Amino acid sequence: MAKLTNQDFIRGSGTTQNRALTVAGLIAAAIVVISIVATAVLYPRITAPSGNELQLVVPALGPGVKTKSKVLLRGAEVGVVKSVDATAPDTVKLKIVLSDEAIKSLTDAVDIDYRPANYFGITAVNLIAKPGGSPLRAGQTLSRADVPDFTMSTMIEHGSTVVDGTLSREMIATLDKVTQYATGLAPLIETMIVISDNVARTQKQLPSTLLAKMNDITDVFPEANKETLRGLDALTNSVFNRMPDGSRGVDEAYHKLMNDSLTVAADGLFGAAGKLLGSHSTELTPFVNSIKVFVDEGPRLLGGPKTMSKLTIAVNKLQSTFAGPPGEQALQLRLVLDSMPSLSQTLASVGLLPGRNYAAGNKKKTAPAQKKAQQKTTGLSGRGN
Repeated sequence: MAKLTNQDFIRGSGTTQNRALTVAGLIAAAIVVISIVATAVLYPRITAPSGNELQLVVPALGPGVKTKSKVLLRGAEVGVVKSVDATAPDTVKLKIVLSDEAIKSLTDAVDIDYRPANYFGITAVNLIAKPGGSPLRAGQTLSRADVPDFTMSTMIEHGSTVVDGTLSREMIATLDKVTQYATGLAPLIETMIVISDNVARTQKQLPSTLLAKMNDITDVFPEANKETLRGLDALTNSVFNRMPDGSRGVDEAYHKLMNDSLTVAADGLFGAAGKLLGSHSTELTPFVNSIKVFVDEGPRLLGGPKTMSKLTIAVNKLQSTFAGPPGEQALQLRLVLDSMPSLSQTLASVGLLPGRNYAAGNKKKTAPAQKKAQQKTTGLSGRGN
């Protein structure tokens, strides 16, 4: 007699339940197998990119390029990589799928390179439109002998190569010295900052006023430059740079003569004088000290700066006594003739004084103040050549 089993979800005898479980297991297995087969066969076709397929034959594959990598045109995504075939020794075949708009805007002159698709460095195939060529068509094969690689990994690799080649022991030692020098200059930089701060605090005039004064200083620069250029021109056109016939060049004979003259002066004159002074230093010391005493007392004997100031005033007054155009200067004199009435009358009679009758004037003097009348010459002058 068959053993009865009781399942919560299956009713009947044990045989019936076993049969039902077996059938359910076979159905589940069949469903799994069908799902796997459908997934393996149908899913690629369902998820396969739609568009126009092209085949690219390139010498190498960019780092990170694989199936479903993006294809870019002018920075926008226009397709994907469908497959990668790297079995050949010297070439790689890439199948890409492009949108209808992209394939219509390109020709077979298109260039190809590898570059990052975003800031994370994910590599993409980049298409570069070029003028000329024939319009692209689906299924066409394009071969390129050179495909530049601008991927992030390549850039990092090249950067590490450069660092390995330049960051040598000598470079490290040089950088260490630069750091030490910069540390040594820190006090100087700090001092300059302190000085600038103090200048800013004690500055009493506006920068515009200071700049105006600076302009006054720079106004003389053009003339200074002209004089400098004239000096350089004089040196360039001097006898040292002229041949005997007047042409430009180096007169070796003249230079040799000058060199010999300087040699004779240095050795024969100054050298002998130096030897003489060196051999009689004991005798020359008292003489030099006595000269120093006289020289030190000279400014005090002359009166110092006050004497020079008075001398300047005297010279200015002397210059002011002459008036008139150049070549016709006249000496200006003012004479008081109170104590010499006879001389005044004589000068008036000959026309050297303005008309005054001293005889009549003396008769009419009645007040004490009129006794002190002064006769002054206003036009007596002497012509100077």
